[in-house]
Amino acid sequence: MPARGGNWALLGEGSDPIVADVPVVQELVTYYRSIADEIRSEADVLRKIGEGDESQFKGASADAVRKKSGEVASSLLKMSGRYDAIRDALTGYVPELETALAESATALREAEDASAAGARATGMPDPSQGRASDAPPMTADEQGAVDAKHRAAEDARSGADAATARLRRAVDTLNGAGRAAASTIRAAWDDGLHDTLGDKIKAFFSKLLKILVKIFTYIGIALAVLAIIIPGVGMFTFMAAVAASVVLVANIALAGMGEGSWLDVITAAVGLVLVGVGGALTKAVSTLKTAGLTKSMAGFEKNSLAKIQQLQNKRSFQIEKALSARTTPNGVQSALAQVRTIGKDIEKVQDGLAAARTKGTIGGFREKPNWWHPGKALWNDDKGKFRDVFVKGDWRAERLFSVDRQNEMLAMQKEMWTKYGVQIAASPTWHSWAAGGRVVASWGNTIVYGQGLKPTGFGTDQQRLPGYNEAAKTLTHGF
Repeated sequence: MPARGGNWALLGEGSDPIVADVPVVQELVTYYRSIADEIRSEADVLRKIGEGDESQFKGASADAVRKKSGEVASSLLKMSGRYDAIRDALTGYVPELETALAESATALREAEDASAAGARATGMPDPSQGRASDAPPMTADEQGAVDAKHRAAEDARSGADAATARLRRAVDTLNGAGRAAASTIRAAWDDGLHDTLGDKIKAFFSKLLKILVKIFTYIGIALAVLAIIIPGVGMFTFMAAVAASVVLVANIALAGMGEGSWLDVITAAVGLVLVGVGGALTKAVSTLKTAGLTKSMAGFEKNSLAKIQQLQNKRSFQIEKALSARTTPNGVQSALAQVRTIGKDIEKVQDGLAAARTKGTIGGFREKPNWWHPGKALWNDDKGKFRDVFVKGDWRAERLFSVDRQNEMLAMQKEMWTKYGVQIAASPTWHSWAAGGRVVASWGNTIVYGQGLKPTGFGTDQQRLPGYNEAAKTLTHGF
């Protein structure tokens, strides 16, 4: 129940001092009663097994657990007492809460009535006010009016004080009932049951793992969004792979401890597998490019050497022309200038050939660093992608869907054949479809499942779809 309206300032309160929802408390009573009953029922089954009742459980495994069953049944019965105490404490607290709500509402009405009475008293005539010092004595009627106003004002103040006192009594009584209920609950916990060191360690790691899952899940989502804004950044992919690995390991540990669902393990594994698929496709194209560049080197060298030979022939012709006796002085100067220009062109072709041999780059095609090898080379390549988006405004959808390498292989295949006469293999068409499908599936697994179906566990976001809860429950207890 939300805070009740009204002028609570008349009672010295900034707002409703008793905000409570009685039906919710009654639901808690029912909830704790059902938990206690369920625990007792389970304890009864375990007790019977411990006493040798084979109708519940029999066989070699039953014989092995009979002693332990009795011990656990005893502990469960003690534990049920805790929930009985909560139920009884809340049951006794509800009427006190209802009384406090009624009393506080009455106190507010009385305070409002007293305030209205005070306003009326203020408006009553007072012949003594502003009366001249040399005025004749007041008549009996005039004195009666003054006395009536004073009595009305005093009655209003008394009514306000009584209303405030009523509220204070209601709040104090409710606080006392709350302390009594808390004392009853705490006393029930003093039943000799204590967590073992192993239980405490398990609880600590369970909490830690759940925090890690949440943190790295949100890191993965943030990286997915960044990958859309700046597509193709290898460092984002590397960090996403690390985050997916942490989430998977943590979910496996939680599921193994009985604190998590195998559904989360499956979805985390799917996320990591999708990253792996992307890596496999990237590696396949990288291998094709390396092989293509290696195969094309022969054609590139042949083409480059042919160009050098042609330029050398042209240079020889110009040298002969400059040395000819028939050539005019101007012609000699022109021929020598041509010799120098051709020499520079030869150097360019030779430098390009040397660079291709050492760096494996032909026609602007080079093998790019892969995301699973983070380092300076990958970071420098990523900086170029940042510049493409934020400086050049070149946002490339092919990078977003991870098909840029496949497209580059097609372009490389055409250029190597056109320029150097070398036929190389290009990435198969299904590679592009697989790469794009992998990206879309990753979005679905990370964002649609992670944010659309699975509750975050933060605040009120504890439940979204009954189907998810049922599936998670089945996969938690069904293994």
